[in-house]
Amino acid sequence: METDARQDVYKHILKTAQRRLEQSIPGSEGAFTHLSLAAILNLLFLLRGEHGSIGEYVTTQRALRALVGDELLWSEPKTSAAPVESVQ
Repeated sequence: METDARQDVYKHILKTAQRRLEQSIPGSEGAFTHLSLAAILNLLFLLRGEHGSIGEYVTTQRALRALVGDELLWSEPKTSAAPVESVQ
């Protein structure tokens, strides 16, 4: 059962992080569905990260690792969506 809870938390955080990233880049809807949670987190910090604005990266990553584990943090999501060819 603990694994199911981790999967649920992972899916919720992944979707929320994908939406935040899409909001940062107009017209990018669906472009990040193939990225791992860690990759999305890195992009969010690249695009929106100012000290204290969305948290501190290392602390956020530790919290995500504690919630979903290393395997889910670094894995690419399993999705049936077709990969996006390019984002401009």
